[in-house]
This record gives sequence, structure tokens and C-alpha cells, in this order.
Amino acid sequence: MNMKASVILHAVFLLLPIVSISAQDRIELKNPSFDSDAAQMGKTPEGWIDLGVENSSPVDIQPGFWDVTLPAQDGRNFVAMVVRENNTWEGIGQVLEGWMRKDSTYSFSVWLAKSRIYMSPSPNSNGEILNFKAPTVLKIWGYNTSTRAEELLAESQPVGIAAWTKYTFVFTPRIADYDEIDLVAYYAKGQEGKNGNLLLDNCSAIIQVPK
Repeated sequence: MNMKASVILHAVFLLLPIVSISAQDRIELKNPSFDSDAAQMGKTPEGWIDLGVENSSPVDIQPGFWDVTLPAQDGRNFVAMVVRENNTWEGIGQVLEGWMRKDSTYSFSVWLAKSRIYMSPSPNSNGEILNFKAPTVLKIWGYNTSTRAEELLAESQPVGIAAWTKYTFVFTPRIADYDEIDLVAYYAKGQEGKNGNLLLDNCSAIIQVPK
């Protein structure tokens, strides 16, 4: 091997550990913008799992149903969740290709909005079509698929406007390591027991914040 080739090969070996360490600091999500071949009612986006209550419908891939017309913030589609007057709500999760480690700090962002009109059957009104218009919050949970440990990592301010807004969360797991992130709609304070909707689009990667 000549000297030039030896120097190049040595440089490549030196770079490999740096690339490996950097990759662990950034967890990319699958289908972060919830895109699909077509909008669908009661359909969990590809790459995600349904976290809704048993015997209740899953989230919707929008726009186009329940009079929701807001264009996607990124790509073709977004996901819509509801909270209901019968104390049920919707959510989705994803098993990660990496870990959110205990006592490490992470940054994560997602675009949120509320549809001004979301006409859907109401569970406590004999199927009557009502406008699910109450503001909601997004709760972000960490979950360990082996031990079933879970922890509320972050919660948004009430989302009550019909325009996409970027929300950035910085959180530190304190109970355990987590290999699943869960995104769940919940009642805003003072709106408990009211029908509401929450729109999500364009999630970022989960990025470890240097200490």
C-alpha cells in the first residue's frame, strides 16, 4: 500500500467513531408528517400505532373529512385527533430506532393547529353531529416497551387557533429510558368533558441537547 492510500484509509477509520456517536444523538421518526396515499377516516398513519380507547375510532388522516379543509403544513396530509365528552381521547405512538435516556435532555418539535370546524358524531348525543371545537393540549409521553414504564415528558399550551404553529419541547426523562414516544390529545384546562380537536403535522427528529 502506498503512503497516500494509507493516509486516506487512516482518515476514514478516524471518522467512523464520530459518525456513530453523532447518530445516537438524533432519533429520526418514521413518517413524521403523517403522509398517506389518501386521506382516510379512522386510520392510523403508516409507521405509527393507535393509542385510542377500546371500541373508539382511531385518529383521522386529513384533510377532507368532517369539514376539515386546512391544508397540510408539510406534505399531503396531517393527523387529526379528538377528545370526546364521554372522557375518551385519541393518540398515536411510535417505537423508536433508538432510546431517550434517563437524565438526558432532548428537543422535539411539531406543528399544531385546531380546525375551526370539525363536524363529527357525538358519543353522548345519540350520534348527533356536533362541532368538536373545544381547544385541546398535546401530551408527550415516553414509554418503555420492555418494562412498561411511562412518563409524561411534556405538554403544550392550549391549542385553539386555526393556523399552524410550531411548538418546540425540551424535556428530560427522570424515571426510565424510553424507546417509544406517544402523542396524545387531551382536554385543555377548563374544557374537560367537551368535544375538541387537535391537528398535528411535521414532527422533527428527537435531538439530544448537549450538557
